[in-house]
Amino acid sequence: MAEHFIDALGDFCPIPNLKVQAAIKQMQPGDHIILLTDHSCTVSVIQAEMRRKRLTMQVEEVDNGIWQITIRE
Repeated sequence: MAEHFIDALGDFCPIPNLKVQAAIKQMQPGDHIILLTDHSCTVSVIQAEMRRKRLTMQVEEVDNGIWQITIRE
């Protein structure tokens, strides 16, 4: 079980989504991805994409304007 951490602070769409897509390709059963972003558009885009891929995710605003998105199978 591995954790894939993606620091997307300062990255604008579509860069965070591209990084997540690359990490999803490397995921093994039990792995999860943690994405840290400061771009609110990224949260919406990732939510829609994870629904489409039927992956579960959790979003938490860990600081004012900074979100942590955890993605699991």
